[in-house]
Amino acid sequence: MSLKTVLVPLLGSDTVCDRTALRSALNLSTRLDSFVDALHVRLDPRSAAAFVGEGMTSAMIESVIDIAEKDSEKRRTAVKALYEECCQDLNRTNAEQVSLVERQGNREDVLLSFGRMFDLIVVCKKTIEENTGNEMVINAALLETGRPVLVVDSELDPDFGKNVAVIWNGSIESSRAMSHALPILKSSEKVTLISAVDDLDDELHPDEAIQYLARHGIKADSCEIHGSSGRTTADLLMNQAKTCGADLLVMGAYTRSRLRRLFFGAVTGEVLEKCELPVLMAH
Repeated sequence: MSLKTVLVPLLGSDTVCDRTALRSALNLSTRLDSFVDALHVRLDPRSAAAFVGEGMTSAMIESVIDIAEKDSEKRRTAVKALYEECCQDLNRTNAEQVSLVERQGNREDVLLSFGRMFDLIVVCKKTIEENTGNEMVINAALLETGRPVLVVDSELDPDFGKNVAVIWNGSIESSRAMSHALPILKSSEKVTLISAVDDLDDELHPDEAIQYLARHGIKADSCEIHGSSGRTTADLLMNQAKTCGADLLVMGAYTRSRLRRLFFGAVTGEVLEKCELPVLMAH
């Protein structure tokens, strides 16, 4: 198992967010010797007409389409300039390993099909100008591609992942996340398996996960956390990861049914919102 191909969706509307994601992916690819595709999806200007209300004249509709075309071209220009800047700064000019890919259509639709052919998708969650659009991209990547997603808040250091916290609850999703993270775990200096006792699958004990990692040549410590009045499971997990000195969190995404999330809280959403560490997630 390897992380040989990395995809970075770029919106073109928030240069800071796009730069964080792209530079993080390039730094990661240098360490793992992987290929990076930066994907920019141009919205079809004609689709803007679909949101125009009834009673609009043809001239008004043409004006809306013209504005959409100019916005699309502005985003495309920003993405291209950023791509060239980052590749030059990080000496990643090898066209065989780094490329800019353009598609036209709906961002989420393109991502959920195109993204399936990559080992990892890198997305920045900290956006200033397009929060809703960025959240939709993250959820499409997590829920629709079947691929692991690395969510970053700031640019990854090339040596990140030396101290990794793996959140384990015995779910299919946490198992997938751990398996996808193996290339990073194998090169880390410390791995800690963190389990929330109240959230564990009774059929799969943390010892099973420790053994799985050991058979891959990874020595992992194990710790358990117990429920505490007034604190959410997500808060306890993030605090324990901080206590361990982790610089990367690995976890399954949306591991609970909707009913369980209603009673126990949505761990994934809270981690995405509040966690300051980069998080590798899989659904």
